[in-house]
Amino acid sequence: MEDTGIIFFLTALAIAVTVLHTFLKQAGRDEYAYLTLIVGLAIALIKVIPIIQQLFLSVEEVFKLY
Repeated sequence: MEDTGIIFFLTALAIAVTVLHTFLKQAGRDEYAYLTLIVGLAIALIKVIPIIQQLFLSVEEVFKLY
C-alpha cells in the first residue's frame, strides 16, 4: 500500500467505526458498539504493524545496529 494510502484507509476506517458505534449505541446495543471498536482497532493494527516493522528495520540498517 502507498505511504499516503494507509492514512486514507485509517481515516475511512475511523469514520466507519465511529458512525457504526454511534448508531449501535443509540439503538441500545452497547455490547455490539464496543465490539465494533475492538474489531476496528484490530483491523488498524493488522495494517499498521508491518509498516512499523519496516520502519524499525530501516532504522537498524541506517545505524548498523546488531
